[in-house]
Amino acid sequence: MISVSEQNVPALVFSHFGVFCQDVAALEDFYTRVMGFAVSDCGHVHAGPVEFDMSFMTRRPWEHHQLVIAGGRPKELPSTVNQIGFLAPDLAELRRMKARLEREPGVTGIEAADHGIAWTLYFVDPQGHRISASVNTGWYVPQPAYWPLDLSRSDVEIMTQTEGQCRTTLGFMLRAAWAEETHKVLASLGRLASQATPSIDAKITSSESVFRRPVGTHAPADPFPKIAMHQVGIYVADMDRLQAFYAQTLGYLVTGKGRMPAFGGQAAADIVYLTRDPNQVAQLILVSGRDPKIKSSVNQVTFRVPDITTLRGINDSLRTIPGCANFRPINHGNSYSLYCDDPEGNSLEISYESDYYIPAPIAWPLDFGMDDATLLKHVADRVHSTPGFMPRAEWKARSRAELVASGRIEAEELVEHVY
Repeated sequence: MISVSEQNVPALVFSHFGVFCQDVAALEDFYTRVMGFAVSDCGHVHAGPVEFDMSFMTRRPWEHHQLVIAGGRPKELPSTVNQIGFLAPDLAELRRMKARLEREPGVTGIEAADHGIAWTLYFVDPQGHRISASVNTGWYVPQPAYWPLDLSRSDVEIMTQTEGQCRTTLGFMLRAAWAEETHKVLASLGRLASQATPSIDAKITSSESVFRRPVGTHAPADPFPKIAMHQVGIYVADMDRLQAFYAQTLGYLVTGKGRMPAFGGQAAADIVYLTRDPNQVAQLILVSGRDPKIKSSVNQVTFRVPDITTLRGINDSLRTIPGCANFRPINHGNSYSLYCDDPEGNSLEISYESDYYIPAPIAWPLDFGMDDATLLKHVADRVHSTPGFMPRAEWKARSRAELVASGRIEAEELVEHVY
């Protein structure tokens, strides 16, 4: 069931995700060597009395980073990340991933599930983050839904079984019909926003790599997974409170909610699915079970906005929301960003992408007291004098060329993009 609200909401789209971990170098190795990411930037961060290493990684050239890993999570604290989700093109790719992961030391909890809307392979990375890789089916059933999935069976056997289960489930419809209905609801509420990247139109003026770690010039003999980053899930302590925040304040539609049964290594839990993309049943997933005494291990959930005016408006509105705290307006040169904590202490970033690239991490104060013209000129002057500066469009063009050549480009056919 889709919940609706008439409240005006900001124009924003999900951009990227970050986690705190214990060992940045080890986790960076896993995501670059096994999952195919490229390190776009890295460095050491001083945030008041706290300091830690950070690594920014991407497989998507219009996102400087899709995944951020930051150090500083104590070993005794569990992850509050429920999942980092990817899309895959077909069942054959899930089988290939499963075989590769079974050979990888440190990967645990490998299991498959049939959710009716998708066939999903789950596993846990070497530092306790649950990962999902899903293949969309052509059917929709209300979520949450779960049936066992045996990937050793043939595609025909799996498809026949899943379709039969879906068609006998109350609320079944074709996936295309669900998408059409959801598109209408999002549009009627003013919550529909293009998920596509702005067009890249730039010449490559240098052969020097834009990445901070070598990515290679040829695809490996055993190709990286054919996946595209898709969704994220977090554990929550107060489901009603956090659902209200993401649905009413940030404008996400609740597309499903209920009790997910226990399966594999996962305990039964209440779960809520939210989206602003009619092609995705869930971009954000909230899952019960977080101990409120445990500090969030989410480094950032980042949403992109179309202009500085929208960013200013969100800055003003979030400061009126009970539970939102720790506001940090920051100029990264690459973006104008408002950071704050959601009502459960997960760090949010609302970001307006600039026209520039400079090496990260860099953090300068962002003064919303300046008018737009003054603010934009102030940032332009500063980034042009920063070593490593280049136009953002050129960074995107050069990074895409490198990602393609090295076989690290994500499965672009699975996501919206404009080139």
